[in-house]
Amino acid sequence: MTTIETPDSVRKRIKADLPEDTFERRPLRALWFIPLAAIAVGAIACIITVEPAWYIQLLLAIAAGYAFSAMGFLAHEALHGSIVASRRFQDFLGYVGFAPVLVSPTLWRTWHNQIHHAKTNMGNADPDGFGTMSRYEKAPSTRFVNKLAPGSGHWSSYLFFGYWFIFHGQIVLWLQARYVRSFKRLNRRRAVIDSAVFLVIWIGVAILAGPIGAIFAIIIPLIVYNFTIMSYIATNHFMRPMAKTNDPLDNSMSVNSPKLMDKLHFNFSHHVEHHLFPTMSGANAHRVRAWLLENEADRYVSPPHWKAFLYLYKTPRVFSDPTTLVYPEHPDSGQVNTTDLAEQLVGFRPATQSVVEPAAA
Repeated sequence: MTTIETPDSVRKRIKADLPEDTFERRPLRALWFIPLAAIAVGAIACIITVEPAWYIQLLLAIAAGYAFSAMGFLAHEALHGSIVASRRFQDFLGYVGFAPVLVSPTLWRTWHNQIHHAKTNMGNADPDGFGTMSRYEKAPSTRFVNKLAPGSGHWSSYLFFGYWFIFHGQIVLWLQARYVRSFKRLNRRRAVIDSAVFLVIWIGVAILAGPIGAIFAIIIPLIVYNFTIMSYIATNHFMRPMAKTNDPLDNSMSVNSPKLMDKLHFNFSHHVEHHLFPTMSGANAHRVRAWLLENEADRYVSPPHWKAFLYLYKTPRVFSDPTTLVYPEHPDSGQVNTTDLAEQLVGFRPATQSVVEPAAA
């Protein structure tokens, strides 16, 4: 009988095998905020003041959206403490990265760092999941959001990636943070004020841009931001089993993205790695991936990014039991076993890299 190691024992083995600097902070990554913020602000300013041809505005809007999303990835790192030790500076970087989608760093620390990481895929306890059949049957709000999710078959699910991150942030702020006990330590007043300030800034931009200009200065950049971020977040856990114990090799999934995408998105594709070591910089996550491929290949799930994305629309989002996803309106047909699903997804693995490969800057 095969004995499955505990997450802590896996972490100890990884730490023993990898160079010590794998787990050190990477403060120079904060410098990336400077060019990214310049791109975003410069592109939006150009749209408003110069008013170039529509196709130039479209390119500028996409550039602004990319820069916003890249800062979101870095803000996520910063608020985990992998860039700088100063909590105030972490918060500042969090404001820069998450302000466009109206998410307060105060909310993010509780929602993501404390609750999601502690209760990953634990049924109805994880604020990022779509929950169980029991909750679906009891809660009208769960039935509503499930229709919006990829895999529901509803027409609205095809719009999911264009708005979900900002929409979900407001669901967490106004509903979950108010009624779910896990959020009781959240300074909700500050989170609400932060979101209100962010919204006022966008309203000011909309007034300056005018109705048409706002499409290019606000709407399109936010669609790009949401799509980019959610193309990873949605594949991280939605197709993994529900668990009682918090084991990243069981409840999380990485994706195998092209090297250029990994550079542009700061290795956010390495998600099992991140859940094993939340405070580790994404710059060093490739080392942990290489170790997992060498030592835990039978449990490590990392399909091609495009394949994981497509499978979101081929699979349901609600759990009937810990390993079975079902379509809630007809739960007895079309069931998907998460173990079988993992085997289908992992039809490809990248070549193993050296575990002592020097980290990127």
